[in-house]
Amino acid sequence: MPDYRFEAQIQAATIGKGGAYVACPFDLRAVFGKGRLKVHATFDGVPYDGSIVNMGVKNPDGSICYILGMRKDIRQTLHKKIGDTVMVTIDPIS
Repeated sequence: MPDYRFEAQIQAATIGKGGAYVACPFDLRAVFGKGRLKVHATFDGVPYDGSIVNMGVKNPDGSICYILGMRKDIRQTLHKKIGDTVMVTIDPIS
């Protein structure tokens, strides 16, 4: 399986209170054949299990942006805030 690793800027969620996410730099549906993918992920080495999803966020070109949520406790552990960058790895869960 290919290694899915990318650097991403932490973005503020526009709904809810204090949420954050990173945008995945690939078209999830084109790569995996579906629009939602459960993954084992890491943010700068801190593990997280979650899903990459389409939450209505668009890329600047208008295409669908798939995102991975980033919990507040992970940001605190890493001393990261909105606008900072993190190294993200993902490993799809079968």
